[in-house]
Amino acid sequence: MNNQSYRMKNLVEITAMVTESTDFYSIKDKIVAKMLEVVHPAKACVNLFYENDHNNAYLVCSSTLEYVPSIFPASDRKGAKIDFNTYSQYIHDAVEQKKIVHVKNIFEDDRAVNEREVAKNEGYLGRIVFPLMIDGKVVGFMTCFLTRDDYLTDEDIDFIASVASLLSLSIEITNKNNNVQSLIDKFRVAISYINDATRKLYQNKSITEFLDNLSKQACNITNSRESLIILDEHDNIQKMMSCYNKDENKTNLYPIKSKILSNESLGGFINDIKSENVVKINSYIYYKLQDKDKIIGCIVCANSKNYTNDDLNILRILASQVAVAMQLYEYNDQEVKHKVLEKELNILNKQQQLIMDKGKMEFNTQKELYYYHRPAKVVGGDFYHAIDLDEKHVAFIVADVMGHGIVSNYVVAMIKGAFKVLCYQYTSTSEILTNLNKILYDEFDKMGVFTTCLVGIIDTEHNIITVSNAGHYSPIIVTKKGEVVKNINCNKGIPIGIMQDASYEENTFSIVNYSMLCMYTDGVLEIKNESKEEYGIERLEAFLKKNHIFNQEEIVENLKVELQEFSSKEYFEDDILVVMLKDI
Repeated sequence: MNNQSYRMKNLVEITAMVTESTDFYSIKDKIVAKMLEVVHPAKACVNLFYENDHNNAYLVCSSTLEYVPSIFPASDRKGAKIDFNTYSQYIHDAVEQKKIVHVKNIFEDDRAVNEREVAKNEGYLGRIVFPLMIDGKVVGFMTCFLTRDDYLTDEDIDFIASVASLLSLSIEITNKNNNVQSLIDKFRVAISYINDATRKLYQNKSITEFLDNLSKQACNITNSRESLIILDEHDNIQKMMSCYNKDENKTNLYPIKSKILSNESLGGFINDIKSENVVKINSYIYYKLQDKDKIIGCIVCANSKNYTNDDLNILRILASQVAVAMQLYEYNDQEVKHKVLEKELNILNKQQQLIMDKGKMEFNTQKELYYYHRPAKVVGGDFYHAIDLDEKHVAFIVADVMGHGIVSNYVVAMIKGAFKVLCYQYTSTSEILTNLNKILYDEFDKMGVFTTCLVGIIDTEHNIITVSNAGHYSPIIVTKKGEVVKNINCNKGIPIGIMQDASYEENTFSIVNYSMLCMYTDGVLEIKNESKEEYGIERLEAFLKKNHIFNQEEIVENLKVELQEFSSKEYFEDDILVVMLKDI
């Protein structure tokens, strides 16, 4: 193989590594090693700048120089912190001018005078610097070290520059993946707090405790210093206020309540209001509380370092849940209304079971789909549905609507309707999921809800499955030998209903050698025992490893027993949904 072909072969392999991974730190050394197989600098290393801070360059290569292991902890993903001012002038030139800089002789170039001792000790003569760029900004740099015997052609430099571009792409993918996961986690935490507070209101009928809990959580979730929830007089509810301040007992927010309520917009934020002469308030974010078309109050938080649209989305969801909780409180205010609600919830639970019917199916002589759904007392948002597309293909969806109550039942019905239409309109899971988000986004946005979900298509003739993931848990896969598979990619996209232009990836793999593929919602994971320990993924994996050899009915019965013994409860606070694609 000639050198040009070798370069192209390795470049293709590096490209594959970048596109298949969402973690730059796990592949960076492999990329550098693959590059050095083609070109022959003595060594190479990568430095990164974090958060646009060019004062420090973090060395993130763990084995490229002899002295690196001693200053770079292998367990520290961020790298060894090095003052950028200690680097030679030509490296500064490469970063500031955003260009490749090649110093052929360290001992003759005045820009490298301060590293000659290091070059002598390390045995290199020259050095070439490649800036790592994302959206026109330098996020780091890669340097290659050249001995007296090393020589780089123009083709070699072009090849290394291509590798540097791929490193930049990997960094960008990692950043976006981390941001999406952070957003998903943030929303999950917010919904968890809201559901807990709403459940306490339902059980204890204490509106004061409910508002106090939510004002504290609104403050914590948005990284604010203080918060305020105000309810105007509404139906059976008197005018109320709840405030929380991390620094003192009183609130500084009440004086700006009238100004906020006079704004035409339902919500917004300002990150710098020093010019407005408001005492002790440097920034604030708010969202109004609505019941139907009437404004019944507002939630306001203040003094975060920087409010974002993510924070506004969280307050919007919080505000919509407060309105639902007010309805729940009104039902609880009188025993008759409470009994009416119980009856309605039972009806809705039965409706949800009808929505999820026909999900159990044998689709060839080897595999079958089966599900176990145990709804909570209050209507939840767990949902599963499967459709025979043709004789050789089955489509399915597993979803978890964030929130409980009558709204979630309505959302589940919308998801099922849209999914059934899209399955016959598009042939790929990514197209189905992308268009599901486009169809439902406006309605979800109005209601302040979102949902995580998995959409899959099974090729029943060849036992191949394709899955697209919108912020949901990845499936647990068990081999015929009872081993849990850890290396199946199921890349997470953002949940449905958060970003209007979200798009989704596909993950395709054979299920011939797998005994079971199990999908689930968080209800089973979050069951707690008397010590407040959660059941969690590890216990679920251990259960599946032990039980995958049984038939579907036995697995479900064994799971019921295990969850009851673990929790010492017969009823759970959240829906339980487990979907199994299993050997017959």
